[in-house]
Amino acid sequence: MVSEKDQKKHKRGFSISSVIIGSATTIISLMYYILNKERENLKTSLYEQKTGEAFDEIIQLAKSNSPEFWAHFQEKYPSFRKKLLEINPDLKASELILCAYIYLGFNTKDIAEYTFKAVQTIKNKKYNLRKRLSIPVKDNIMLWLRKNLDE
Repeated sequence: MVSEKDQKKHKRGFSISSVIIGSATTIISLMYYILNKERENLKTSLYEQKTGEAFDEIIQLAKSNSPEFWAHFQEKYPSFRKKLLEINPDLKASELILCAYIYLGFNTKDIAEYTFKAVQTIKNKKYNLRKRLSIPVKDNIMLWLRKNLDE
Protein backbone atom coordinates (compact mmCIF):
# COMPACT_ATOMS: atom_id res chain seq x y z
CA MET A 1 0.00 0.00 0.00
CA VAL A 2 0.95 3.55 -0.56
CA SER A 3 1.88 5.46 2.54
CA GLU A 4 0.17 8.68 3.59
CA LYS A 5 3.35 10.65 2.84
CA ASP A 6 3.48 9.30 -0.68
CA GLN A 7 -0.19 10.16 -1.21
CA LYS A 8 0.37 13.77 -0.07
CA LYS A 9 3.45 13.99 -2.26
CA HIS A 10 1.48 12.59 -5.19
CA LYS A 11 -1.43 15.01 -4.56
CA ARG A 12 0.97 17.97 -4.34
CA GLY A 13 2.66 16.89 -7.56
CA PHE A 14 -0.74 16.50 -9.19
CA SER A 15 -1.79 19.98 -7.97
CA ILE A 16 1.40 21.55 -9.27
CA SER A 17 0.98 19.79 -12.60
CA SER A 18 -2.63 21.00 -12.81
CA VAL A 19 -1.57 24.59 -12.12
CA ILE A 20 1.20 24.39 -14.73
CA ILE A 21 -1.11 22.87 -17.34
CA GLY A 22 -3.84 25.41 -16.55
CA SER A 23 -1.37 28.30 -16.79
CA ALA A 24 0.05 27.00 -20.05
CA THR A 25 -3.45 26.62 -21.49
CA THR A 26 -4.32 30.17 -20.44
CA ILE A 27 -1.13 31.56 -21.95
CA ILE A 28 -1.66 29.68 -25.22
CA SER A 29 -5.29 30.86 -25.40
CA LEU A 30 -4.22 34.44 -24.75
CA MET A 31 -1.50 34.25 -27.43
CA TYR A 32 -4.02 32.77 -29.89
CA TYR A 33 -6.46 35.61 -29.13
CA ILE A 34 -3.77 38.29 -29.53
CA LEU A 35 -2.51 36.81 -32.81
CA ASN A 36 -6.05 36.64 -34.21
CA LYS A 37 -6.66 40.27 -33.23
CA GLU A 38 -3.41 41.30 -34.91
CA ARG A 39 -4.37 39.38 -38.05
CA GLU A 40 -7.81 41.08 -38.12
CA ASN A 41 -6.20 44.50 -37.61
CA LEU A 42 -3.76 43.82 -40.44
CA LYS A 43 -6.58 42.75 -42.77
CA THR A 44 -8.59 45.84 -41.82
CA SER A 45 -5.67 48.20 -42.37
CA LEU A 46 -4.86 46.60 -45.74
CA TYR A 47 -8.51 46.94 -46.79
CA GLU A 48 -8.60 50.57 -45.63
CA GLN A 49 -5.37 51.28 -47.49
CA LYS A 50 -6.72 49.75 -50.70
CA THR A 51 -10.04 51.55 -50.24
CA GLY A 52 -8.26 54.84 -49.58
CA GLU A 53 -6.09 54.39 -52.66
CA ALA A 54 -9.16 53.60 -54.78
CA PHE A 55 -10.94 56.68 -53.41
CA ASP A 56 -7.91 58.90 -54.11
CA GLU A 57 -7.76 57.51 -57.64
CA ILE A 58 -11.45 58.31 -58.20
CA ILE A 59 -10.93 61.86 -56.94
CA GLN A 60 -7.98 62.34 -59.31
CA LEU A 61 -9.98 60.95 -62.25
CA ALA A 62 -12.83 63.32 -61.40
CA LYS A 63 -10.51 66.31 -61.16
CA SER A 64 -8.97 65.51 -64.53
CA ASN A 65 -12.42 64.95 -66.13
CA SER A 66 -11.23 61.52 -67.22
CA PRO A 67 -13.62 59.34 -69.22
CA GLU A 68 -12.59 56.51 -66.85
CA PHE A 69 -14.04 58.36 -63.84
CA TRP A 70 -17.57 56.96 -64.12
CA ALA A 71 -16.39 53.35 -64.57
CA HIS A 72 -14.07 53.54 -61.55
CA PHE A 73 -16.75 55.28 -59.49
CA GLN A 74 -19.21 52.46 -60.26
CA GLU A 75 -16.62 49.87 -59.20
CA LYS A 76 -16.18 51.61 -55.85
CA TYR A 77 -19.92 52.29 -55.38
CA PRO A 78 -21.67 49.45 -57.25
CA SER A 79 -25.22 50.17 -56.04
CA PHE A 80 -25.06 53.95 -56.63
CA ARG A 81 -26.39 53.91 -60.20
CA LYS A 82 -29.02 51.28 -59.45
CA LYS A 83 -30.44 53.20 -56.49
CA LEU A 84 -30.59 56.45 -58.45
CA LEU A 85 -32.33 54.74 -61.35
CA GLU A 86 -34.84 53.24 -58.92
CA ILE A 87 -35.76 56.80 -57.92
CA ASN A 88 -35.91 57.99 -61.54
CA PRO A 89 -35.24 55.48 -64.34
CA ASP A 90 -35.04 58.30 -66.92
CA LEU A 91 -31.83 59.85 -65.57
CA LYS A 92 -29.20 60.44 -68.25
CA ALA A 93 -25.58 59.34 -67.93
CA SER A 94 -24.50 62.98 -67.57
CA GLU A 95 -26.92 63.39 -64.64
CA LEU A 96 -25.62 60.24 -62.98
CA ILE A 97 -22.06 61.53 -63.34
CA LEU A 98 -23.10 64.89 -61.88
CA CYS A 99 -24.60 62.99 -58.93
CA ALA A 100 -21.28 61.18 -58.51
CA TYR A 101 -19.39 64.50 -58.38
CA ILE A 102 -21.85 65.85 -55.82
CA TYR A 103 -21.73 62.63 -53.80
CA LEU A 104 -17.93 62.91 -53.59
CA GLY A 105 -18.34 66.35 -52.05
CA PHE A 106 -17.35 68.61 -54.92
CA ASN A 107 -19.03 72.01 -54.86
CA THR A 108 -20.61 73.73 -57.87
CA LYS A 109 -17.53 75.81 -58.65
CA ASP A 110 -15.21 72.77 -58.55
CA ILE A 111 -17.53 70.69 -60.74
CA ALA A 112 -17.67 73.53 -63.26
CA GLU A 113 -13.88 73.82 -63.26
CA TYR A 114 -13.23 70.07 -63.61
CA THR A 115 -15.86 69.54 -66.32
CA PHE A 116 -15.00 72.72 -68.26
CA LYS A 117 -18.51 74.15 -67.92
CA ALA A 118 -19.80 77.48 -66.65
CA VAL A 119 -20.78 77.70 -62.98
CA GLN A 120 -24.30 78.75 -63.99
CA THR A 121 -24.60 75.66 -66.21
CA ILE A 122 -23.79 73.42 -63.23
CA LYS A 123 -26.27 75.34 -61.06
CA ASN A 124 -28.96 74.77 -63.69
CA LYS A 125 -28.09 71.07 -63.95
CA LYS A 126 -28.25 70.71 -60.17
CA TYR A 127 -31.62 72.48 -60.11
CA ASN A 128 -32.98 70.13 -62.79
CA LEU A 129 -31.50 67.14 -60.99
CA ARG A 130 -33.15 68.23 -57.76
CA LYS A 131 -36.51 68.30 -59.56
CA ARG A 132 -35.98 64.93 -61.25
CA LEU A 133 -35.04 63.26 -57.96
CA SER A 134 -37.72 65.14 -55.94
CA ILE A 135 -35.14 66.55 -53.53
CA PRO A 136 -36.68 69.29 -51.37
CA VAL A 137 -35.12 72.75 -51.77
CA LYS A 138 -34.37 72.91 -48.05
CA ASP A 139 -32.21 69.75 -48.24
CA ASN A 140 -28.52 69.82 -49.08
CA ILE A 141 -28.23 67.76 -52.26
CA MET A 142 -24.95 66.09 -51.23
CA LEU A 143 -26.33 65.08 -47.83
CA TRP A 144 -29.53 63.85 -49.48
CA LEU A 145 -27.54 61.68 -51.91
CA ARG A 146 -25.40 60.23 -49.13
CA LYS A 147 -28.37 59.58 -46.87
CA ASN A 148 -30.46 57.93 -49.59
CA LEU A 149 -27.75 56.08 -51.49
CA ASP A 150 -25.30 54.86 -48.87
CA GLU A 151 -25.28 51.12 -48.46
